[in-house]
Amino acid sequence: MFDAEVVILGMKLKASILALVIFAFISFGYAQENTASQKINVSVPEVALLGLVSETQTDVNLNAIAPDEAGSEVKITRQTKGSVWVNYSSVLSKSAKKRKVIAMVQGEIPEGVVLKVEASEYSGSGKGRLGKSTGVVTLSNQPSDVIVDIGSCFTGTGVNNGHCLTYNMEQDISSDNFALLSQAQKSVNVVYTLTDYN
Repeated sequence: MFDAEVVILGMKLKASILALVIFAFISFGYAQENTASQKINVSVPEVALLGLVSETQTDVNLNAIAPDEAGSEVKITRQTKGSVWVNYSSVLSKSAKKRKVIAMVQGEIPEGVVLKVEASEYSGSGKGRLGKSTGVVTLSNQPSDVIVDIGSCFTGTGVNNGHCLTYNMEQDISSDNFALLSQAQKSVNVVYTLTDYN
């Protein structure tokens, strides 16, 4: 009976010593723990970049062709497939909700003709909230929306990224304006701007 009590007491003593050792290790581990923090400043700039790109050149030639039969009208050639692409990168400010691409003519369009442009729907390798074409737009010296609903995004660079532009020249079919048509060779600049909605 005495021996059993000694054994039990020894086991209790060993268990108590083991518990004390474990507690000491845990306390030592907590005592050695330390933390540090560092402030990281994150800044994202506002971005509004736009460019026109082409495999060859960005100039576009539109011509009227003289008729070969008396009584026929002058024929206007149309560029049905565009080769100029609009690329853009956009990161909105907190106050801006959307952006758009506007176009306006600098120079004088020959009287008796109308100059039009159409941006294709977006295609390419870009990401984000990319813009939407407004369809066929008649160009003038007043700004016209060509691509709208642009958010924070990028189109990808180069041809086959962004929106392809197609230009058309048409006769102004009203009699009064056709009467103003005269022999002319003029160059105009079409200026594109990426801008916030007003």
